[in-house]
Amino acid sequence: MEEGNSIFNIQNVRIAYGLRCAVDNVSLELKQGRSLGLLGINGAGKTSTIRAILGMLRPRRGKLTVFGHRPGHYKTFKRIGFAPEDAVPPEYLTAREYLAFVGAFRIKDRGRRRREVDELTGWFELQRNKKIRDFSKGMKRRLVLAQAFLGQPEFLILDEPLNGLDPLVIIKLRQRLDDYRKAGGTILYSSHILAEVEKTCTDIAILSKGKLIAFDTTKRLIEEFGSVERAFAEKVLRSS
Repeated sequence: MEEGNSIFNIQNVRIAYGLRCAVDNVSLELKQGRSLGLLGINGAGKTSTIRAILGMLRPRRGKLTVFGHRPGHYKTFKRIGFAPEDAVPPEYLTAREYLAFVGAFRIKDRGRRRREVDELTGWFELQRNKKIRDFSKGMKRRLVLAQAFLGQPEFLILDEPLNGLDPLVIIKLRQRLDDYRKAGGTILYSSHILAEVEKTCTDIAILSKGKLIAFDTTKRLIEEFGSVERAFAEKVLRSS
């Protein structure tokens, strides 16, 4: 967690919906060139944390910065690629049309935009001119992931990226993410597939009932518990 500049810094953040506390006094930092697995059972506070980082909601208390700015600041917009879990691309568009539309907000140069759209549709094996409404679940998921890479963002936020993906695509995506990180990119990766998180992430943060109960390198957790899965189970059970 010591390499690179701070991508986001969360200090004593509390997020609440009415009387319900979703994130309780959480402090967390992600450095450039690292990949952080954000883990927790449903309702642990993962989605609220991601939304706060993106500026989609404001914490009741604490401080949160992204690239040194408040979340949602215009200077951070083009530096972040986000693949939400529940994204629904417009089904009347083709894959090429959708990526070109998203790319127009991130890439000014038309030639570069076209090249990136062609590269991403090819890499994710998307049928460029097929309507999204005719895509399978897995192909729609690949399309959402593809748009996150548009504009070569410095920071990727991937929320349950593996839903609907077949094993070969998962293996291929893992390699792309590894290459992206080694080239200086940074990843926040939220997933219930713990074995894949172990292979993909350099660091692990575990939330339980809104509280941060573990934050360490993947290597140290494996040394102590044998696997990320076992570390997750023991940490969550202890916090219950």
